[in-house]
Amino acid sequence: MVPKQTDALMGCLSRRDVLRGLAGLMITVSLEGCAQSLSSSSTTVPVPTPRPRGSVFYTYRGHSSRVTTVAWSSNGKYIASGSLDQTVQVWAANPGDHFHPFIYRGHTAGVQAVDWSPESNRVVSGSIDKTVQVWDAITGEHVAIYQGHTNIVNTVAWSPDGKYIASGSADGTVRIWEVATGEQKYVYRGHLASVNSLVWSPDSQRIASGSSDKTVQILDATTGNHRYTYRGHTDMVSSVSWSPDGKLIASGSSDKTVQVWDAATGAVVYTYRGYNVQAAQVNPAKGVLPDLIFAVAWSHNGKRIAAVTQVYCGDICAVVLSWDAYTEHNFSFYVDQPAFAIAWSPDDTRLAISIVVSTQGLPAGGAPQDGSFVQIAQA
Repeated sequence: MVPKQTDALMGCLSRRDVLRGLAGLMITVSLEGCAQSLSSSSTTVPVPTPRPRGSVFYTYRGHSSRVTTVAWSSNGKYIASGSLDQTVQVWAANPGDHFHPFIYRGHTAGVQAVDWSPESNRVVSGSIDKTVQVWDAITGEHVAIYQGHTNIVNTVAWSPDGKYIASGSADGTVRIWEVATGEQKYVYRGHLASVNSLVWSPDSQRIASGSSDKTVQILDATTGNHRYTYRGHTDMVSSVSWSPDGKLIASGSSDKTVQVWDAATGAVVYTYRGYNVQAAQVNPAKGVLPDLIFAVAWSHNGKRIAAVTQVYCGDICAVVLSWDAYTEHNFSFYVDQPAFAIAWSPDDTRLAISIVVSTQGLPAGGAPQDGSFVQIAQA
């Protein structure tokens, strides 16, 4: 049976209300859309056909309801997107490949999270139906279903060595599943509220979990033992991302900050709070003052961090921010639309961004718009 929270998904709650009221359940709002695209004036590396940051390469419109999650395969060929339409869809990152999208329909409620196996041949998905499911990304053959969570599965992550899958839930637990046997290895119960985001260390030895209890906790991935708790945020933690060299973690929160800190000690490197709104309106290169942080992602080369935030336009817009990971230099912001999930391409040249647009408020006879889609944009 679908949990009671599902009823709220059909309404028009603000994202602020959703994030605060549903213990980390990530959904987007319906809105009229403000379709601006902003980019900075920073210098880019010359390419045969130069594009400004944020320019759209391709739009995928296969879902019939809000897209809540996106993930790029490590081989760069495919993107998996999960939706409240209860499907996960796998489609070609390069539309010229003419790969017909595969639609996985194994869940009985909205899909909250997806991730790829390191070999790019399988996908794991977590759902409002409380299950974690694994299936072949190309044929759709069902591989496994993991049951044990007692509430919505908010986040899933495949270990870099391919041996394990981690899942986090609104039930407050982190569960580790062995891919080869399908057995649950252990349950971590260190959080006091919903687990909203998970990430493995690059060496598969540690897991970082962000929670509505305002903490990020680091556990030993082999034993499940708690290593330490990071308490730098003053509101729920919505997203965590590990640097490719394994030394730092970036965490985003409803306290309106992205914090970058030492993965071994918890020492803060810097706190990203954005820039002055008035200055941004005069000169977009100055950046923007962020609001609630919905997602944060470290680029594969370790040079940049991208985040999705609700900004000065309130519940009717979101902005994708991108800045230098180590110097905090803000050099671009774009996608002035209601965005929620992001994923870097393996070569860090593109971003997959889920966007929601609604026809609510359109005059009679107004042009129809898709409710939810994914855009591939220049990073």
